[in-house]
Amino acid sequence: MIEESSFDSIVDFFEYLAPWNRGQALDGFVFRGHSKESYKLIPNALRPENVEQLWKYVNGGNVNTDQTEFLSLQIDAEFQLLREFYKLADMQGLGVPVANTFRKNLAQTFDAFGARHIDQQSIWLPEDLHEATALAQHYGIPTRLLDWTYDPYVALYFAFKGAVETSGKLVVWALNKDHISFLQPTVDRINIEFITPHYASNPNLNAQKGLFTLCPVKRLSMMEEAKLMQDSKVQLVDRRPLDEFISSTAKEDENIALMKKFIVTANNAQEGLRILEKMGYGTSRIFPGYDGVARQVLERNFEDNKSMQPTTDSSAD
Repeated sequence: MIEESSFDSIVDFFEYLAPWNRGQALDGFVFRGHSKESYKLIPNALRPENVEQLWKYVNGGNVNTDQTEFLSLQIDAEFQLLREFYKLADMQGLGVPVANTFRKNLAQTFDAFGARHIDQQSIWLPEDLHEATALAQHYGIPTRLLDWTYDPYVALYFAFKGAVETSGKLVVWALNKDHISFLQPTVDRINIEFITPHYASNPNLNAQKGLFTLCPVKRLSMMEEAKLMQDSKVQLVDRRPLDEFISSTAKEDENIALMKKFIVTANNAQEGLRILEKMGYGTSRIFPGYDGVARQVLERNFEDNKSMQPTTDSSAD
């Protein structure tokens, strides 16, 4: 179900990824790069280490640790933060996707019922918020979306970038998008949705060939929540990494890998970035525009100057 491979050489991993070698082995997969093996496949808004910060964003610094694991309150916090982003961007005249869940009560200072229903269950995130949430995610708002790319070299760029001058392991994950999507209408479906926003209004996302995964959750109605609380019960937040979620929920099939995990020695990450730049995957491509060009020039000159520095201190005492 989850295949794992290790590479002691970055060059060997490049050779493995080369189209003439991988054949159809990675067709239909999407990719994500981690600069450290310890990093987990958990969206920003659901990471345990970010719980306190999320609540500070939306609750003025007041954190009730007894309630941070309540699914209902987690969703309310995510909704409030996303709505604030959407409303402020709209007020500044910036283009925002159509999102009726936000738009219908946008004139109100606070929308108490925007993310919930009194007498019926709902799905979080609702489909009409996918585009708006993807936009917010791309600009740093914590959401329950997880970034992926159709291009393995883009994933490798982000893995290398954070692994420069480290000696541990980096990871590139591959997720079998095509097979998981194929299972959606069947009894063996896996509760993962793939969201590919419109690229036209987001140059960075277009350059990075980005998309997102979402594990939607079913939220009880307010009446059902109240009844559950009468029995001293409550829906809790699921913070499992995506690989654990897939392993525990998908039907076992030894012939089809739903995920692949490539572990690579990170001690030559800078050399990996140089190779990627020669392949056309420099910073100016990943972040198109003047900012990306400037960053690539400065990075290149910094590394060139650094390589010319003496390795030992020859100055006089």
